[in-house]
Amino acid sequence: MTSSNVIIAEGALKRLNDILEGYKRPLIVSDVVIYDKYRQMMESIVDADVMWSISPDYRKGLVSRYRGIDVIIGFGGGRSIDMAKLFALEAGLDWISIPTAASHDGIASDVASVMHDGYRYSEKCKKPSFILADLSVMSTAPRILTLSGIGDMVSKASSLAEWRLANELAGEPLDEDVYGTVEFALETVLKDDNLETLVKSVIDTGNAMTDFGSSRPCSGTEHAISHAMDRRMQSLHGLQVAFATPLSLHFLDEAGYAKHRPSDIRDFLLERNMPVELKELDLTEATFLDDIHHAQKIMKKRGRYSVLTHCKASDDDLVRAINGLGY
Repeated sequence: MTSSNVIIAEGALKRLNDILEGYKRPLIVSDVVIYDKYRQMMESIVDADVMWSISPDYRKGLVSRYRGIDVIIGFGGGRSIDMAKLFALEAGLDWISIPTAASHDGIASDVASVMHDGYRYSEKCKKPSFILADLSVMSTAPRILTLSGIGDMVSKASSLAEWRLANELAGEPLDEDVYGTVEFALETVLKDDNLETLVKSVIDTGNAMTDFGSSRPCSGTEHAISHAMDRRMQSLHGLQVAFATPLSLHFLDEAGYAKHRPSDIRDFLLERNMPVELKELDLTEATFLDDIHHAQKIMKKRGRYSVLTHCKASDDDLVRAINGLGY
């Protein structure tokens, strides 16, 4: 797939020099593994004077040490992409997204995930000026990263339904075009989760969030539960949100808004050996309940209407749902 600012293809990296025409000193933000594997290839492709930033965590002011840079390239997984976004925001520069895995929809969005004092929050940045998705590179990513991307897409089954509920019952704004884009991406992946389809879908949903101006189309109570989980564990984002999706769908089904049955989504995850039971994420019923309670606080703080609030879900209701869904 090729569009005005997106290329999804085998060998897409070879197009990078053309994309960088007019830039003189790009900064590539990456990690050690990607740097060791692709440094020579990248430097042979790009004519400009390339600089690299290999840093595990974002720190304000860090980008200032790289003198004379005029564009940022995020080359790697989610952390490298997020670092590139934050660097570009701080430096006031354009950035280019070159994902090495389709692990989540952040490869195209204008939001970076930032960790502070044990909590993960979203920082508004700007969308990439170009996305270069080389399928020959992405196909070598560990399978678990691809599963994380699939999980992030699957979670739209609950986020979309809750968005509709929140619009109709609590007056939250909803954009039908954005809704349709995300829904189409979800249904496409549920039918066929091959790599190219997945990459296109995560890019489309990332763009949809940018178009709407917030993550609401793609992030509901299931995402808030994942953020609550981050307080005590650091599993992959996509696996966590997918794990919480059947629970959210259970209550959305009760409210009459679910288009997908929780059991069907659970079966989809199970078929791909993705976590569906508490023990697989080192959770107990008590810790999961605590995460759910904290998630409701997150939703309230963000001004988002949760299906759990709508259903007035008590602990007894939650425990029955947890047991009934096979957690």
